Amino acid sequence: MSRLQYLHAALFPLLLLGCGPSSSAGSGDTDGGGTTETDATSGQIDAGIPGDASSCGAQTEEIPLRIINDPPDLLIVLDKSGSMMLGPGTNPFGTSKWRLMEDAIETITTTYDTNIRFGLTAFPTADICGIVPGAQVDIAIDNASAINSWMNGEGPDGNTPAHLALQNASDIYAGIPANPAGQYVLFATDGAPNCGGTPVVADTDSAAETLAAVTALRNQGVNTFVLGFGSLFGLDSGLLEDAADAGGEPRPGNPNFYHANDANSLQQALLAIAGGIIPTTCSFALTSLPPDPAAVTVSVAGMPIPRDPAHNNGWDYHPDVDTITLFGAACTSVQEGDTSVSFVFGCPGPVID
Repeated sequence: MSRLQYLHAALFPLLLLGCGPSSSAGSGDTDGGGTTETDATSGQIDAGIPGDASSCGAQTEEIPLRIINDPPDLLIVLDKSGSMMLGPGTNPFGTSKWRLMEDAIETITTTYDTNIRFGLTAFPTADICGIVPGAQVDIAIDNASAINSWMNGEGPDGNTPAHLALQNASDIYAGIPANPAGQYVLFATDGAPNCGGTPVVADTDSAAETLAAVTALRNQGVNTFVLGFGSLFGLDSGLLEDAADAGGEPRPGNPNFYHANDANSLQQALLAIAGGIIPTTCSFALTSLPPDPAAVTVSVAGMPIPRDPAHNNGWDYHPDVDTITLFGAACTSVQEGDTSVSFVFGCPGPVID
């Protein structure tokens, strides 16, 4: 299965429905790092005796649901050259690529805050071609706030020493333990690399050095996703295609690197990359328990499945009451890409033979 095929399998809403007199409800989807939303009228879930079918589900609350897997590492290697102050596409005086990138990175880091160990390093970070050794934000879990704070305090400037930034990424990974869940680089750029040569010369092409740096990362066990942001006419598409192949994470289709030219396509590309590295799982940790653990319905892609204490086909609290685990066909269905797992409390589940 390709990473894109199981992207949505990594996003599991946990929907808790209670039975009560109010007809007001919170709404929306949650994911691995969602936020809590309570009933708009009462501000809390009714933990009383389940009501009838007409009122069941009248109150909703969303709580974070942690995917039970070791989180992979994803180091964002981000272009902050002067051209990032321009807008993408045909409107260079619109919202800057830097601001659009800031918003999109805030989305992915917040969405996957508990499921990916994010880090960030940018280029350039010293003069117009220089790189300060190390990460601007070290790779760690729960890193959304630190990354977004750093980006909010920075702005575009300088040239595009992509190869030096990727060599720095190699040094960063060499300085931390290997991660069995995977170690990745997200190389995001809006233009052709320069600052080549020894000593470095600002207007000297560095495409060959950039490709060599991606290849070295791959040999180190670190795969690289390649994202080009902006008009294809401003990108070195040949280099980005070669780098996507060398990095071991080409995008299916043409071009084989991830390309974005506006806010929506940028966010979709980043969500595809980040969501695709989260291992699929059939176990989900609850961050709070339902009032009556026996009065629940678990559904996969909208279809109720039976509770199965024998662990052959269905769901159960396993290995403890803080965890829902799917078994048999239900687990297979999720691994093959069904879009949601829902957990409904306060309403007794159907009897399913």
